[in-house]
Amino acid sequence: MKKLFLLLSVFLICSFTPTQKDKVLFIGDSLTCYTGGWQAQVCKEMGWKFDNISVGGKRTSWMLSTLTEYLRVNHNFDKVFIYGGCNDAYSHVKLTSAVSNVQEMVDLCRTYKIEPVVIIGYDPNLVQQRTPYDEKTTKFHRDRYVELQKLMSQHLTNCQIVIKDTTVTRKDSDDGLHLKATGHKKFAKWVVEHLKK
Repeated sequence: MKKLFLLLSVFLICSFTPTQKDKVLFIGDSLTCYTGGWQAQVCKEMGWKFDNISVGGKRTSWMLSTLTEYLRVNHNFDKVFIYGGCNDAYSHVKLTSAVSNVQEMVDLCRTYKIEPVVIIGYDPNLVQQRTPYDEKTTKFHRDRYVELQKLMSQHLTNCQIVIKDTTVTRKDSDDGLHLKATGHKKFAKWVVEHLKK
C-alpha cells in the first residue's frame, strides 16, 4: 500500500509539472521589430518563449553594447538570435568592423553557455530595389550588404548560421528594405527549415 501511494505521488507530480519550453532572445534592427513578424512566427512554430530587444535603425555596434548589458542582468536563455548589418551596410562603417561586432556577440553568448544563432538575412539582390534612396545609392549600399553577408558566412565561428534566404523577393517588401506580412511568413519558414536541419 505504501509503495502504491509513493508511485501514485510520483505520477501526479510528473503529470502536473509544466513542460519546460526553450526561451530565446532576439537582437537586431527594424528587420526584427515587426509585431508578429518572422521572429514571433518562428517561436510559435518551435514552441519557444521569447524576448525581443531589437530596435529599428541600429547598427551592430549598438547591438553589441546592448546585448552585453542585457545578458549581464538576464542570461536565462537557451538561444540568442543575432540579425544585423543592414544599417552598417547603409552607412560608411567598415564591413570588417560589423563582422567583428557580430563575432563578439557570438563569443559573449558562449561565455553564458547560450547557443548563438546568426541570421544572414534575405538576398538583397532580390529585395533591395526601388527603395526610398536613388538607384545609384541603393546599388552602392546593396552591394555592401551582399559583401557583408558573404564575410559573415565565411568568417563567423562557434555559432549556428542560417544562410541567406532566397525565397523573399521585392513583392514581399513595401519599400525595398523592410518585409511586409508575406515576406515575414516566407522568411520565418526559411529560418525554421534551416534550424531543423
